[in-house]
Amino acid sequence: PTPEEVKQARIKAGFTQQEAAKRFGFSLSAWQAKETSGKTSRGLAAGTYELLLLLADEHPDYQLVKREKNQNKETK
Repeated sequence: PTPEEVKQARIKAGFTQQEAAKRFGFSLSAWQAKETSGKTSRGLAAGTYELLLLLADEHPDYQLVKREKNQNKETK
């Protein structure tokens, strides 16, 4: 993805740069480099971008669905 695509997906997901950096395990400056064009730009890995698109509800094929509270617990 381009730096602008990363930025737009982050905004649609409702994250600040600091929140996105924390969520995906980057420092703030590393995340900012992913949103910056030029020779200091550092691309976002495809899988990380896919997750960001899911969180932004912008993925072309998939959608996240919130689980109901007890959906994953076995009944005895």
